[in-house]
Amino acid sequence: MKNSVYIIHFFLILIFTSFIPLQGQGLNKIESYILSSGFFIKNFQLNYSPMVNDFDSYKLNLKEFQFEFSNVNYNSLENNNIFESTIEFEGPKVSLNNLTLNANIYKSDWITSEKLERMYKRQSIPKLGILEIDQAISLYQTDHGNTPSSTNDLFVKNYLILDKEPFNNSLWRYSLDLPESIIASPTQNNPIPKTKSIVYDFKLKKFVTDPLIDSLENIQMLKWFYTFELNGVSLNSSTSLDIKYNKNNTDFSLIMDQGSFRIDNISFTGLPESKAKDKTVISLRELSIDCRKLILDGKYDSIMIFQKGEGQFMIEDFKVKIPAELGKEPEIEDFLSQIGVWNNSVSVRSVELIIKITNQFTGDVILKIHTPFIKAVFNGNLSFRQLDINKPKIKFHDAELTIHPIALGIKKWIRNWERTKKISLKRKGPAVVIKLNGTLNSLDMQSLERITIF
Repeated sequence: MKNSVYIIHFFLILIFTSFIPLQGQGLNKIESYILSSGFFIKNFQLNYSPMVNDFDSYKLNLKEFQFEFSNVNYNSLENNNIFESTIEFEGPKVSLNNLTLNANIYKSDWITSEKLERMYKRQSIPKLGILEIDQAISLYQTDHGNTPSSTNDLFVKNYLILDKEPFNNSLWRYSLDLPESIIASPTQNNPIPKTKSIVYDFKLKKFVTDPLIDSLENIQMLKWFYTFELNGVSLNSSTSLDIKYNKNNTDFSLIMDQGSFRIDNISFTGLPESKAKDKTVISLRELSIDCRKLILDGKYDSIMIFQKGEGQFMIEDFKVKIPAELGKEPEIEDFLSQIGVWNNSVSVRSVELIIKITNQFTGDVILKIHTPFIKAVFNGNLSFRQLDINKPKIKFHDAELTIHPIALGIKKWIRNWERTKKISLKRKGPAVVIKLNGTLNSLDMQSLERITIF
C-alpha cells in the first residue's frame, strides 16, 4: 500500500507540472523525492483450459517478479515563459525468476504444412513457365495451323522471350511431347538433384498430380506438447532526463550512466505426439545488452542526436534443433550439409557487437561471430551524419572483415562463388579479409576487387 501511495504521488506531480499555465512573470518551483517505488509478484500460477476439446490446456508458473524505481528526484522551474524540469532515477529495475509455460494443444501438423509450402515454392517458377508455353502454343497454332516441334520454335519466332522470367532461370529446361504433354525438368544447375520433373497434360489443360504432394495435402491433426522455460531476466539502469520547454520548442537531454539487460537460460520445446524424432528445440544460454555513458539530445518532433555512448550486445550458446522430417527438405538438407551439420542441430557459440560513439560524428564498431562452421570478425571506424536528414548516414573508414571458413562446404561455396564471379583470389591459409570503405548503401560488388585472402 505504501508503494502505491508513492506511485500516485509521483504521477500527480508530473501531471500537475505539465499543465501549469505559463505566465509572463512569476516563478514556480517544485521539488520531489521518492526513495523507492514498485511492486512484486511471488509464486504466481495460472491454469487455463479452453472449451474446444478435452486435450488443450495451458499452465503458467512464475516464481518471482519484481519491478522497482529508486532514488527518484524531480525538480521543475518555471520562469518567464520557460519551463525546465529534471528527473533523475535509478531503474526501472526488473527481476524475473523461473518462468515456465506448458501448453498441450490439438492442432494441425505444422511440419507437413511447411514441407508443402516449400514444395509449392519450388514448383512455382517451372509451372509459370509451362503455362506461358501453353498460351504460346495456342497462338502458334492460330498463326501456323500446326503445333511447334519444340520450345525452340517458340523462342526463335518470338512467342516466348528467353532472357526474361521464368525462362532466364537456368534451373529448369522445358520440352514438348505434343499433343500429350509439356514437361519441365531440373537441369544440372538445380541445387536440388532429387527434384522431380513437372508434367502438364496438354489435352486436359492441367498438371499431372505429384503423388508425394497428394499424400501430404491431407494434413493430419496431432497432439502437441510445448514447453517454454526462462530461468531469469534482469534490467537495471541509472538515468537523468532534462526537459526545457517554451512556446517555440521543446528540448530534451537524456543521460544514462549505465544500463544493463540480461536473459539467462531460455528454451522452447515443441514435441508432436508419437513423433519424438520431430522434436523442435530452441535454446539460448545468455543474452546481454549493456550501455554506458549514453548521451542523447533532441527536440520534440525532430531527429534525436547521439552525442556519446558505449554499448555491447552479446549472445552465447544459441542452438536450434530442426525436426527430422523438415531437415530432409532439400534446401535445408543442402544448407546443413554445407555447414557440416549431420544431426539437424545448428549452434552459434557466441555473437558479440561492441559500438563506441566518440561524438555525434565518429565512432567504432567491432562484431565477432563464432560458430562451429565459420568465424568472423568485423572491425572499423564509423562516421555519422545525424543532422538535417531524414535517415542518418553511416560510413565505414578502413573497416575490415575477416572470415575463417571452417566447414568444408563453406570453403567449396567460396570456390564456386569465385568461379561464378570470375574473380581469382590470392590465398595464404583459410582467412578471407575484406576491406570496406564507404556508406552502407554504396558497398557493391566493385569493393570485392580489394579482397585479399592470405
